Amino acid sequence: MTAKGREQPRAAVLLTNGYRIRLVTNVLRSGERQSIHVKLSFYFQRHFQKHSLTLPALPLRARRRALGLTQAAVASSAGISIPALRNLEAGRGAIGSLARVLPGLDLHWSWGTGAAVGPALAERRRAAGLSQSALAIRVGCSRPTIHALERDLTGRFETLLRVLAVLGVRTAVRELPRARKPGLVPMRNAPERDRVMTPPALAAAIIAHFADRISGQMLDPARGAGAFYDQLPEHLDRSWCELEDGRDFLDWETAVDWIITNPPWSKIRAFTQHAMTLADHIVWLVPIVNITTKARLRDLRDHGFGIAELVLIDTPRDWPQSGFQLVAAYLKRGHAGDWRISRLDALAQD
Repeated sequence: MTAKGREQPRAAVLLTNGYRIRLVTNVLRSGERQSIHVKLSFYFQRHFQKHSLTLPALPLRARRRALGLTQAAVASSAGISIPALRNLEAGRGAIGSLARVLPGLDLHWSWGTGAAVGPALAERRRAAGLSQSALAIRVGCSRPTIHALERDLTGRFETLLRVLAVLGVRTAVRELPRARKPGLVPMRNAPERDRVMTPPALAAAIIAHFADRISGQMLDPARGAGAFYDQLPEHLDRSWCELEDGRDFLDWETAVDWIITNPPWSKIRAFTQHAMTLADHIVWLVPIVNITTKARLRDLRDHGFGIAELVLIDTPRDWPQSGFQLVAAYLKRGHAGDWRISRLDALAQD
């Protein structure tokens, strides 16, 4: 009892079924009158549950980068904004927006396809022995939210990830289960897909196109089978690199005058940045999109380079047909003028 006749509150805390139940009893005395006031407060432990769940894997960003796609390209294809795509890659946003992004990345929901993904979610819940209300408690949302997800997958992506975590689904999306030809830009973790060999006739035609400008020391930084290196003018000082033969171009430190090759497209930025520290003239055989992104153009500007010429080339028949124009891109130190556009003689490519 206190001096004013008030007893100190006595509290008991219980934790059950995702709720913290706090019972606070206050005993008030005034003369012969006594009143007992009991308060029950229910505090849902969302913060606790949020950090105790292991959310499913979300490979959106890795998949986009593996395909060599920018956020702008994916967002434009899906009809959403770049900030919306950034949120999705971080596990936030509307499920409807994500559904529009998945086809462009050759992905699909991991637990079902088409219009059946919502009902398939309900089947997993029932198999786990949970009612919609019980699942809602575990996830930290309302029962109508679960109902909307199971009806037609309407709702927030972050809520869906938590539902999948409770149901034991380890990854939210998967690659489409069908064989595909190699994409435009090979996956970073699959270097064997970078080995798209240049037809010798095409390499010879590109060298011939620049023959009146080539002089000094030459370097082929990705020799491969030798399509470029073996046909470089013999009177010039020639060198080569090839990772599979123990010569990594990114470790090369000797300055040269010209660098020319079909580089590994998945490493085009690293190759270009390093090449600009070694030579004044660089010729890459690449899809035009790989050398003209904002980041690539910014790299060129920062190193004092510019695109002097883009030689349009028909994609060889046995190469991946991506729809992007193949070019021999001539990058020149000190060039700040217009890009010259030319076309390689079709007969020279046969």
